[in-house]
Amino acid sequence: MNPLADTIYLHGLNLFPSFGPKRLGLLSNYFENFGQAFTASTGEIIAAGIDAELAEKFIKFRQSIDLEAEADKLDTLAIRLISAQDRQYPRLLLECGLPPALLYVRGTVPAADWAILSVVGTRKVTTYGMSVTPRVLGPLVDAGIVIASGLAYGVDALAHKQATEKGRPTIAVLGGGVDDKTLYPKNHLLLAEEILTAGGCLISEYPPGTPPFKQNFVARDRIIAGLGLGTLIVECSLKSGSLITAQYALEQNRRLYAVPGPIYAEESRGPNNLIKMGASLVTEAADILNDLNLSPKLETTPLAKDYSPTEQAVLAILTSEPMTVDAIIQNSDTDASGVTTTLTFLEMKGAIKNVGGQQYIRVR
Repeated sequence: MNPLADTIYLHGLNLFPSFGPKRLGLLSNYFENFGQAFTASTGEIIAAGIDAELAEKFIKFRQSIDLEAEADKLDTLAIRLISAQDRQYPRLLLECGLPPALLYVRGTVPAADWAILSVVGTRKVTTYGMSVTPRVLGPLVDAGIVIASGLAYGVDALAHKQATEKGRPTIAVLGGGVDDKTLYPKNHLLLAEEILTAGGCLISEYPPGTPPFKQNFVARDRIIAGLGLGTLIVECSLKSGSLITAQYALEQNRRLYAVPGPIYAEESRGPNNLIKMGASLVTEAADILNDLNLSPKLETTPLAKDYSPTEQAVLAILTSEPMTVDAIIQNSDTDASGVTTTLTFLEMKGAIKNVGGQQYIRVR
């Protein structure tokens, strides 16, 4: 990774605990780039809308930051930086109320053509939940839907496993760092590796090394909801954090789905109440596919094992919009000859198409 890339400066700003999405947004609006924001004077930072005391604290804080060392650390951890200005930033997430200024990503970056469904639910999943989750999600994964969830115990883990067991991508959004040292919960390190192996990814707005502070999970929930065309709730009590994700989905004008459950079960009270309030009742995959006007015969996302890691990385860069070879090389960690060779093999596999002028698009 180029230590002078603008996203490295944004990472440096994001390391300052008091610079959340709102203040980073102020800096983005005022300065031409994040390099200028990171190196700005106290007066310039104040002019951008940052409180004077906070601006002075940042000036002192940045003296302890070695951006080149930070870039090397991110490379070592295989963590990619995607800013809200990057074309690879998830399109739907930009439409949420407060999109993260920066995403830390391990694995395959979500492609623009991925149809994503957010799924959350109780950590104390019941036998009923263990039965109904694969019944609903299995056919959705087979139909090419990508599941986004929070890697938590219970429903979240079950949702991710519906994808990994089929070798399909899934997105885990974390409330702390995506690095192994701070990944939470620790017992899901193996599941995280399975997600990466299956062509999925781990995403967070928090730098590596960030502990899973309780307050981070509420902010994390807006990202889970923001990634999906809709959010599905499977089992939760009336005090569950899953209802925060449901609220975010409604605020972001996304579809809200709920699986009904036994009326006497505590973990069914949440979804049952959501259905009373207008959430769409779901008992099978077709309910969601039909509501989103998606065909059950969607072309499925190719198995991760069909492509090498380099091919997966190039596929993650490409979208349905033409991109030149030079642009692909610039956004890739692979050298020029490696990229051209990879493009040839991907075209042979029918995954991409040369639309002329040495420009390529992703076709599946």
